[in-house]
Amino acid sequence: MIDFVTVEECLSFKNALFIDVRSPSEYKEATIVNAINFPILTDAERAEVGTVYRKESHQKAISLGVKFASYKLPQLYDRTQEYIKKYDQIVFFCWRGGMRSKSVCNFLSMLKVPHVYQLVGGYKAYRKYIMDYFENELDVFRFVMVHGHTGVGKTHILEQLAFGGMGVLNLEELAQNSGSVFGDIVFSGDIPTQKMFESRIFHTFYYSPNKTIFVESESKRIGNVQIPEKIYQRMVGGYHVLIETTMENRIHTILQDYNCHLIESENKIKKALENLRKRLGNEAIDILLLKLSQKEYRFIVEYLFKNYYDPLYQYSIEKYRDYDLIINYIQIEEAVNQLIEFANNLEKRKELSHK
Repeated sequence: MIDFVTVEECLSFKNALFIDVRSPSEYKEATIVNAINFPILTDAERAEVGTVYRKESHQKAISLGVKFASYKLPQLYDRTQEYIKKYDQIVFFCWRGGMRSKSVCNFLSMLKVPHVYQLVGGYKAYRKYIMDYFENELDVFRFVMVHGHTGVGKTHILEQLAFGGMGVLNLEELAQNSGSVFGDIVFSGDIPTQKMFESRIFHTFYYSPNKTIFVESESKRIGNVQIPEKIYQRMVGGYHVLIETTMENRIHTILQDYNCHLIESENKIKKALENLRKRLGNEAIDILLLKLSQKEYRFIVEYLFKNYYDPLYQYSIEKYRDYDLIINYIQIEEAVNQLIEFANNLEKRKELSHK
């Protein structure tokens, strides 16, 4: 007998493994965060089953699907036996909680494998849960948007806030792109699809340690993905903090961020500089390319700050003239501590308003 679990129930599991039994292409497009893939049908097999279903009959398609799935079952059993040593629950899902996940759970149930569940409604139900959450559950959060010129350390500040137990939505990390012309150089993970990006955002909110969410100032588009409209409007309508520091600190931060990527990504940097020819002019780009060949990275960073990044983002910084807090730091820990104090004061104000 199959044990079923809903999306809401399985999200409360503390030590569960999610196994997506859909084809590799379906899994790659979007899945449950941290799920692994064990395809019952490969992409080619799934296409062949679909062709048989359309051109011949439903029964023949099922028979072919069983044939394709059967040779994978011994490996599935062995792997599941290993997983139950590490996890309290194993949750299988397919697109709609249909035949693929059902057949897997039936097979394991017959063999008395414990702690195995089928997700009711499959990935489709999970996706709907996310969309409903974005529509109806965001009002409990307070957004604090962190602004500042490139290199002031906004990402490092968010990382330290998260390490300290604060709620943080690190959109650049989730998107694997910083949104700038050099945006993908410092990231090495897979670039998510829009649906996967939204899943990562959802999990950040759902498991946030508190209701004050720090987020870096972003345009709506980050690389190839977009911040969902409802969330973007909440960000813009939240609290706004401006971070400032010295030019020396800013240069140091960028060189630190890009240090291990500079040599291996030299071709990417060249391409990014070439894309700036219309904005900065041929003479400037030729000089920067020469400096790149000479590994004079400090010159390049300072030049781009003064002649590209600062003018480009000045409008967005001036857009929020009435900042709720302005922090000018020498040591980055000063900014982190002030932001924690700011969040704590917001919480106190909320408590007083409810008395």
